[in-house]
Amino acid sequence: MTRLGSSPKTLRYLIHRLLAGLIDLGVMAGLQFGVAGSANALFPPTYPGHYFSAEGLILFGVFSPLAWFLYSVLPLTRTGATLGKEIMGIRVVGQGGQNVSLLQAFMRESAGRWLNVMVFHLGLLPILWDKDRQALHDMVADTFVVWRNTSPQ
Repeated sequence: MTRLGSSPKTLRYLIHRLLAGLIDLGVMAGLQFGVAGSANALFPPTYPGHYFSAEGLILFGVFSPLAWFLYSVLPLTRTGATLGKEIMGIRVVGQGGQNVSLLQAFMRESAGRWLNVMVFHLGLLPILWDKDRQALHDMVADTFVVWRNTSPQ
């Protein structure tokens, strides 16, 4: 399989991944604000200075992870891409170029991303020298980012 980093320039690859991440971050922020706004609209805060009522907090606690799962995890198992990756022309695949499993997508988007945050996003740096251009969250889940039109060889 042709990996994304093996034929194009590394800088182009890195820019595409970073822009896809920024798009996804914007979409997720919008979803989270929507969930928070809906929770507040349905169950307004009961005390001055509070942002949520107890019911609103429970609603946010249930629907916020659900929004994350439906946006970040599930699309990787079906098409290999979130909206940001689709726009930037990249997708996430498994070892043989197949769609990732639900467990791989979950590990990449949860444990892998958490580890990345814990090291101040320095987990993105291996992209610059790793032969498969894997970031830390890709290594955790054994996933690879390829151009959307790349197929296994």
